[in-house]
Amino acid sequence: MFYNLTCVNEVSRIENLEKLILKTCILKTGKSINWYKMDWKDCWEKGNMPWHIEAVHPKFLLHVDKITEKKNNAKILFPLCGKAVEMFYLAKKGHTIVGVEYIEIAVKQFFDENKLSYETKPVPEIDGDVYENEANNIKIYCGDYFKFSQTLETNFDGVWDRGGLEAVPIDQRGKYTDVMKSVMKRGAPCVTEVPDRPVGEGPPFNLTADEITRLYDLKTPPEKVDYDPASESLKSMNVDGMIYYYYKINS
Repeated sequence: MFYNLTCVNEVSRIENLEKLILKTCILKTGKSINWYKMDWKDCWEKGNMPWHIEAVHPKFLLHVDKITEKKNNAKILFPLCGKAVEMFYLAKKGHTIVGVEYIEIAVKQFFDENKLSYETKPVPEIDGDVYENEANNIKIYCGDYFKFSQTLETNFDGVWDRGGLEAVPIDQRGKYTDVMKSVMKRGAPCVTEVPDRPVGEGPPFNLTADEITRLYDLKTPPEKVDYDPASESLKSMNVDGMIYYYYKINS
């Protein structure tokens, strides 16, 4: 998912992103609108999410063992998860899943589309709630990602980060990875998807191996494990020629 990640009521942050990039997307209806002048909740309500993939991501399937390290019951984090189908895929294999999201509609759609019941509890620490399906060991925290911390969840064995770090405004990247580092086990793997595109365009925003090294305080550059051209579904976000690289990070 490619959107600003601050709490919903932080209108000024969203306005800054809107001023930074004014692109045009073509909706399913064929109507041309300014993508960054849209309300993101409205995007979800109308089903205009070109970043979402209905099937399990092929690169995820190729590299899932790098994320779980072939453990039978790994605790896996999905930051800015939207309704990523990979969460239920891993849950069905016995893993414990925790997602973090701030669009409530996305969270509810995940449970509804997978025919999963859930209970909700308020989580004042993130100005939101947690949605939980205890039978499948799935939790999704819905609130301010930047307030998520080890007081809520910790000791993650692995992370699948698709559409998170690349979507964060550049001045928020350090804050984003600080959250990740605080809740992951030492040395735990993270497979992350990052775009290679001209600097200043986005979201998704360009990211380099050097920047990942700096953000995660790595002693050596991350391992580049794969690459992929931007999918056809993202054409409406003006990403022609963009390449995605997949890096394995051990924090």
